[in-house]
Amino acid sequence: MNSSCFLRGPSLRPRLSTLTAALLGAGLLLGLPAQAQTPSQRGATATTQQRHYDIGPAPLAEVLNRFAAEAGVVLVFDAASLRGLSSRGLQGAYGVQAGFDALLAGTPLQARPGASGGYLLERRPPAPSPAAEADAQAAAPVSALPVVRTTARLPTVEQLDRPMLRNLPTINGDLTSQLKLNPNIQYSETALSSNTAGEIAPAEISIHGAKPYQNQITIDGVSVMNDLDPGRNVPTESVDLIPGSSQSLAIDSSILCQVEVQDSNVSAEHGRFTGGLVEAKVCAARKKLGGSVGVGYTSSDWTHVFIDPARRSEFENSATADLQPRFTKWTYRTTVETRPTSEWGLLISAVRRQSEIPLKRFATTNANTTESREVTQQRQQDTLVLKTDYAPQGSAHRGELTMVYAPSDSSYFLKDFRDSDYTIKSGGLNLSGRLESRYEAATLTHQLSLSRTAQSRRSDADYHRNWRWSTDKNWGDPTQTAATSGEGAFGDIDQNLQALGYQLKSAFKPMALGETRHRVAAGLELRRQRAEYERLSLTRQYTGVTNLPTALANCQLADGSVDTEACSSTPTLNRAVGQYFTTLQTWRPGRFDLSAHNEAAFVEDEISWRQWSLRAGLRADRDSVTGDTGLSPRLRLGWHPLEAVSLDLGANRYRGRSLFAYALQEKINTLKTIQTRRNTLVWGSAAQSLPENRLEDMKTPYDDELTAGLTLDTPWLNGPVSLRLTHRNGRDQVVKRVVSNQGDCNNNRCYIYTNDGKSRSTDWTLSWSNATAFKTGPVATRMWVAFNKSDVTTNYATYADNFGSDQLNDVVVQYNGRFMRYSELPADNYNRPWTLRVGAMSSLPAQNLTVTNILRIRDRYEQVLQDGTTEYEGATVDVYRRTPLPRSLALDTVIQWEPRLPRDQRLSVKLTLENITNRRNKIAVNDTYATYERGRAVALDLSYDF
Repeated sequence: MNSSCFLRGPSLRPRLSTLTAALLGAGLLLGLPAQAQTPSQRGATATTQQRHYDIGPAPLAEVLNRFAAEAGVVLVFDAASLRGLSSRGLQGAYGVQAGFDALLAGTPLQARPGASGGYLLERRPPAPSPAAEADAQAAAPVSALPVVRTTARLPTVEQLDRPMLRNLPTINGDLTSQLKLNPNIQYSETALSSNTAGEIAPAEISIHGAKPYQNQITIDGVSVMNDLDPGRNVPTESVDLIPGSSQSLAIDSSILCQVEVQDSNVSAEHGRFTGGLVEAKVCAARKKLGGSVGVGYTSSDWTHVFIDPARRSEFENSATADLQPRFTKWTYRTTVETRPTSEWGLLISAVRRQSEIPLKRFATTNANTTESREVTQQRQQDTLVLKTDYAPQGSAHRGELTMVYAPSDSSYFLKDFRDSDYTIKSGGLNLSGRLESRYEAATLTHQLSLSRTAQSRRSDADYHRNWRWSTDKNWGDPTQTAATSGEGAFGDIDQNLQALGYQLKSAFKPMALGETRHRVAAGLELRRQRAEYERLSLTRQYTGVTNLPTALANCQLADGSVDTEACSSTPTLNRAVGQYFTTLQTWRPGRFDLSAHNEAAFVEDEISWRQWSLRAGLRADRDSVTGDTGLSPRLRLGWHPLEAVSLDLGANRYRGRSLFAYALQEKINTLKTIQTRRNTLVWGSAAQSLPENRLEDMKTPYDDELTAGLTLDTPWLNGPVSLRLTHRNGRDQVVKRVVSNQGDCNNNRCYIYTNDGKSRSTDWTLSWSNATAFKTGPVATRMWVAFNKSDVTTNYATYADNFGSDQLNDVVVQYNGRFMRYSELPADNYNRPWTLRVGAMSSLPAQNLTVTNILRIRDRYEQVLQDGTTEYEGATVDVYRRTPLPRSLALDTVIQWEPRLPRDQRLSVKLTLENITNRRNKIAVNDTYATYERGRAVALDLSYDF
């Protein structure tokens, strides 16, 4: 049976006045009242009215679907007749008929308007012949292609296309910040904090309660997740550990043309996650020769922040990156692309995003210091992309090569210390090649990838001392109690991860067995990784400063030399003697590495029979870090009892990733020695430090999922309404326990990684989006509505936090007046009880104007705070109290104006306004002060396309 595509245009017959008024009142819809039109009038208006299209190269059927959906018209065609045909896409302003003509030029097909206002794809009439038979044949009605109707639509909240990525409001422009509309994604409560508005790092997200580092985010099929130490939220001034984040590459979303989120019923083809899968595709070249340049700007002057009065003075005079009263952000973009033929294209794009954050070096005024009192911290992210694709006409093979180089530098300093500047270096390189070969029996896809990422540090100094203040050590603030003058940093560390990967997938030709139809796919993955940790130079930390004995008053050693490193004979403030340090910790240069390999294979069969479908898959993963092999069954049963109704049930297992942090930290402390001295300037013998961590037998964490969904898709809804229930049980989650009486560990205490973590989540999700843009006067609008009700419990925060005995033994605690197990406490982050998200993207083609609005309402958040103890069955138990935080609401808006210039040039002016109503949203509270999200923030982007 032939397959075909059918796109349904918007129907304005139902009365929409109430809905329109509500949306206008919320600032979500820009438009004029619609007037009733006949089908022929609507078709004539749509045919002549022009709008701008930016559709990239793709198979012709896909391009036609996209064009018809954006134009808001019905298109019926036989998809089988277009197999093997590709299109260069469509760029520029066109009416509907002119757009179809441009897309179908050079093919034997044409788009003919029908009486109902839709379009039918048919073969062009044959050329007239001198023969009468031919004349008669030519005069006969042209027969349309055989039609079996299916539906192609605008993307839903799970799928972002290029127009959405260009128009959604996100000031920092990172990939994960673009996912605000997805109901199953929750953001960290600190993501929009007023305290740190100068940061540009990618947003951390949780899917169904999973930890951010257990998602899987891919760029052109290659993972950009951090496998080194992604949950390490240590202070940036840690001596030997480098802070990390869940994503190894900070990808600017301007290089992307498509993003899809899969949060349930994920195919067996995909693994190494317990949260969800985010697949992003880099843009391919679209123009014969063209490019763009652009610049963006925002600053603290354009951003309103809400600061608790109790913390206002500390905020305004901040000497730490945790409080950022001033900042300036710039973004620079440039792209060059060429597609000399429809077969080959090349795109090169470069983006630099940077933020400057002026701070005080000292926490006090310190007016008489000899050092500069203000330092500007910097954040810088670069993204350099090269993508080339080659698809010879008539060939069974097509390939593409993608290079993404995305280094990031973040500079810091130690508060109240001089010579303490250092830079955290992250990011790196992803290089991948993909070859797709279409054979009669199957389509084979090969992908080879190479990546190298960093989580490193460069410091101005390889020593660290905190002197008492004296006239010799005089850069600190002498007015403070116990005044000090600190200097130095913690040396240079390289921490890198290299990975080589290969993926093979075979999608076999559909086949019939009796009344059933089968689509079988199978594949394998091979991955080799090597992590390295290296301290590059000798680093010394001096502690235990005390009074210099009289016998050592001149800091002179027995050989006549003077100890200037750890001794000062100048009397300290309020003391008549000098000072010296009594403890020296030394980290010697050293390097160690760890190699790991992962293998995976999957097989999957999609079976259809009448109104039923079954996708049965099995995935096997082996991980050399844990040494275990695990099976992950994936099952999805679908039923389509009516044309407009479909139901599905799913039972799936998702296995997560192992991280190199578990093993690397076992060796880090062995680079350290400790020396002491007392009443002498001679250091004692060096005591070798033992490991602080020990790696024991571990398992790979996994989540078991049960899910059920109902989709209602009728023409009068102009888009699918989806209701889904997803329940997850997380098991064997990795946590860090503290175990005493361990003679082989430092101070007889070991941190041991175990699988005692667990979680549970239940999510109800209701969503709708329109299949085609609906029209109100001259305005075409795409809309998305999504509601989520979530309940997440977990007994740990991240693998990097200490897992105490209460968590291990799952003791009884009291929460909000009720006794329960510790594991039943609500999760302390990524756990808003419910969220509502409404988005609308309205375009006025005649004015080259697009207005996008996203309204996000998040329910009251219950912060969990410990509050003393109480008695329970004769035992003392901890009391936790619920601190309700108010419901938060934010309306974000983007206004983008793209006036056309001569010779297919375009200027773009994009104004982004986050939290346009300047609402004060509280996100945390303690006994001293409250913390709020930032208020209204404005950003301006200018670009020129040619």
